[in-house]
Amino acid sequence: MRQLTGLFLGAGASYEAGMPLVWELTSELKNWLTPEKLRELNRGWRQQGGGHPDEVIEEFSTVLQRTDLHYESLLGYLETQFRRHQPNQQEYHSLYSWLVQMVYFLLYARHINNSAFFDRHLPLYAGIRTLAEQNNPLWVFSLNHDLVIEALAAKFDIALYTGFSERTIALPRRDKSGKSIGELQAQLLSEDELHRGSFFYPNPPGPGIYLLKIHGALDVFAYNDGKDLLKIVSGEETVDSLLDALRGVNEEVFYPVPGSPNGRLNTSNEIAYADESGEMQFLRRSLLAGAYKFDSRNSQVLPHALLKQFTANINFVSRLVCIGYGFCDLHINAVIRQWLEFTSVRHLEIVNPGVKEMPSFLLHLAPQVTIFSGSATEYFDSVAGITRTRREKLEKRLAAYVRKHGAQQTSREMSAFHKMDLSKTTSEILGRLKSIFARESVVEEKALAAVVAQQTDDMLERLVDHLESPRD
Repeated sequence: MRQLTGLFLGAGASYEAGMPLVWELTSELKNWLTPEKLRELNRGWRQQGGGHPDEVIEEFSTVLQRTDLHYESLLGYLETQFRRHQPNQQEYHSLYSWLVQMVYFLLYARHINNSAFFDRHLPLYAGIRTLAEQNNPLWVFSLNHDLVIEALAAKFDIALYTGFSERTIALPRRDKSGKSIGELQAQLLSEDELHRGSFFYPNPPGPGIYLLKIHGALDVFAYNDGKDLLKIVSGEETVDSLLDALRGVNEEVFYPVPGSPNGRLNTSNEIAYADESGEMQFLRRSLLAGAYKFDSRNSQVLPHALLKQFTANINFVSRLVCIGYGFCDLHINAVIRQWLEFTSVRHLEIVNPGVKEMPSFLLHLAPQVTIFSGSATEYFDSVAGITRTRREKLEKRLAAYVRKHGAQQTSREMSAFHKMDLSKTTSEILGRLKSIFARESVVEEKALAAVVAQQTDDMLERLVDHLESPRD
């Protein structure tokens, strides 16, 4: 049997491509959705004939203010209230659907609004190409909703298979007036194929990435009354085309309603659109979040077939590398544990910055587990033997600081640094120039350029050191 390495990806795997970690996304959500904002929104919903009872809004507002709850816990709270069959049961379900949609749009904005950051940092993942070359195929199991793996496959020209069939349907794209401006293609997985587990990965196996998104994705929707799944596909194998397709399904696929505030029919956590014959159809967003993922007692958009595919396909690999996963999903942990327990030849590698010990539920399997204390891109570099330049390392450290502390604090600290560092910088440049004048009768342009370039890196390193230094 071939020895294959597979990847299992949590939120940390996409962090360096600009995607948020759980608490970062939570902070972004809570900064916008304050209790007063929620009340204001509810007043607007009531004016449109909807809205929720005050007791539901006030109860959730209290929970929303708790600092110990991240967004998955908030969603889990709403799910629990719905499951308790109380008088306001449907109100909690409606609020849950709306909040999942808000999470979707925050992640969507990270793709569409930060495409420059996205594109600039994808090269840091270049080592994944080596893993794809060494493993035919490279299985990638992901809990992430983002399109980072799809973007990496396009960036590095790696064949990508997502389990969807080659059958496609066309979704009409429209301009703001509702006029048709083209089509968007989507691949299908029928209810019967999902039920039988007939996913479309090449067999016999071939080169490329075999990707399975276990918890749904920004570009995957339930279709045909929720029975089938479809995945939006881009017109070209490029990052720009991938992002354009994602933007297209969210902004140009809709059901025109002249006179409405935005000229379209708005529904919660789904896209209503007019098909070629003008009939209304729905695309339900597939993000699976909260406390009851794949719980048999809970209905959800994503079919349990996806978890079954993970349980089955993980057996194709003998080495699993978990990158950026915090081991917080019990249904996932159970599969990984059972996979590792089956035979001693299987191995698990845990990749996370600062990780020092393995999860307690794996302690009895300790000889089969190793730890790599580093980021996703550092791991990929180690696999591929890539050595980053001084400048690249400094830029990564600076980007990590800005992500953690925000633009305003970074700006304040940078201003303080430049005031403090100005005299030192000038002195160093003059000192190096004097040294060159003393050695050379003519100052060569290359020598001078080298001094300036080195000084730029030196300044950047001092800046990063300053930013990272402890504050009183």
